[in-house]
Order: sequence, then structure tokens, then C-alpha cells
Amino acid sequence: MAKIIISPMGESLEVLDGSNLRDSLIQANYPVKSTCGGCASCGQCVIVLKDGEDYVSDISFEEKQLLGNVFHITGERLSCQTTVHGDIHIDISSHLEVKTKPKTMRRSKEEAENIISERKEKAKERPQRQGGGKRPKAFKTDL
Repeated sequence: MAKIIISPMGESLEVLDGSNLRDSLIQANYPVKSTCGGCASCGQCVIVLKDGEDYVSDISFEEKQLLGNVFHITGERLSCQTTVHGDIHIDISSHLEVKTKPKTMRRSKEEAENIISERKEKAKERPQRQGGGKRPKAFKTDL
């Protein structure tokens, strides 16, 4: 059995050796964004591997194509392409949704009508542009 410590919650999860990280997290009801179903084509199931690089599978070709070769700098891995072989520490804070819906500011009907009428008045004050301007270039007729 392998132990996965999950940040930022600080909780731990025990999984079988050789199990897929994404599938294990989803079975334990941890949020993992993914639209491809674990086929390494969307790149949304990124987790940060904080500790235990020796206890996960090597980086696959598909994973290198999506993430690049920066694993050694950022510690990011695709959870769908990672199998666990020992105790690791991961960070899934990018999958936690803490976004709040922005408040919608609405005007009253009178305010909206006033703004529209002001814009119409300003449009009347501006002089109308006259036609003309640049002349079109003549066609070349070299026969």
C-alpha cells in the first residue's frame, strides 16, 4: 500500500501500489479537472508533486508533449499518466474552485434612458463627416 498526502487539505489517502493517481483521487472524491477521461489529451489534470519523485512512474511521451520538459523545475505531472509506487506528497490546489461570482451592477430604467438620450445629443452636436477623402487609384492598363 502506498500513502498519498494531499495538500492543501493535509489529508492522506492509501492506494494500492501501481494504481493510477487520477483514478485514485476521483474514487476518494477529491476534485480533479479533466475533459479527456484520462487519455492525456486535455492537460487539465495537472498536480504538483512536492515529494516522492522516486515513487511515481516515469514521464510518458504524451505527458512530455503536453507539459514540456519542465517537471524537474515545477514538479507538475499529469495525474492521469502517473502511477504510484510508494509514499508521495501532492498539491491539488489548482483543482479547488474558490471563485466567487462577480456582482452584476444594473441601472434603473430611468438611468439607462438618460444615458441613451445624452449619447444621442452628443451625436447631434458632432459635425457629420462629408464624403470624399482619398481618390481611388487608377487601374493599370498596360496592354
